[in-house]
Amino acid sequence: MNVDALTPQQIDKTKLLPRSGIGVDGPWLVISPPGNPVIRLDARLLDRVELIGQSPTYPLVWSGVATAGVAAAALSLVPGGVFACAGLAYLAHERFSEARRRSRSRDLLLALGDLEVALHVADGPEAAKGISEELAPYTRDAPITRPEVYEDAKRRMRAQAEGKGEATARRELEQALLVGADVVYLRGDYLQVGQVAFRITEVREYALRGANLPLTGGRLLQAAMGLLVVAADERASVGEDVHVLAKRIADYEAWSGHSAGR
Repeated sequence: MNVDALTPQQIDKTKLLPRSGIGVDGPWLVISPPGNPVIRLDARLLDRVELIGQSPTYPLVWSGVATAGVAAAALSLVPGGVFACAGLAYLAHERFSEARRRSRSRDLLLALGDLEVALHVADGPEAAKGISEELAPYTRDAPITRPEVYEDAKRRMRAQAEGKGEATARRELEQALLVGADVVYLRGDYLQVGQVAFRITEVREYALRGANLPLTGGRLLQAAMGLLVVAADERASVGEDVHVLAKRIADYEAWSGHSAGR
């Protein structure tokens, strides 16, 4: 991967979201929690980045039912009259508000294979949407729309054709996730964060609890984010889906006027 990892001092923190400390620098997702070193994740590792949205349908249905009840109560078709009307009006309002909350998600979903990692964006749904839209073009399921993503895809395709796909994928992992200056990588059955090692089974247990990995100096790393490296290593062993990669490249060439070999 021809990307020089930024040091924490090189990141302009004024460009990060003020409440969550989350931002984007090219293909990098940047997370800068208070009192913690900057965490950087290369979005090109991911299959997709999207907003987590719960369906608003169920609350909307109940809001409609309650609204109909209000009308019936107002017409004295429901025993209890005024009290029933007030109660149903509150239920209608509460369910409608829940439907609005569900349609405006503040959470990002970082997906790699079957692994999905949620990241909360405290700055609101529009901020979360902005982060998602900036990172999505670099992910592996997205249509190619940028020249640098096209060149990266072509490089990976050449590596597959030359039988170097696994080695290339593992080299990409060497700088894909960093906590400050510490690289997160696999060493046998361990996930290594700088000089600190965790058994992969232990990392999975932390992730299931929604917990952070405790690092030296009071530093933290979301355990589920560490599992992205584990999932990427597993993908490197299996091999990339060449048919999907070839289609993305062909679609971009048709759209942009590129041709193979140019």
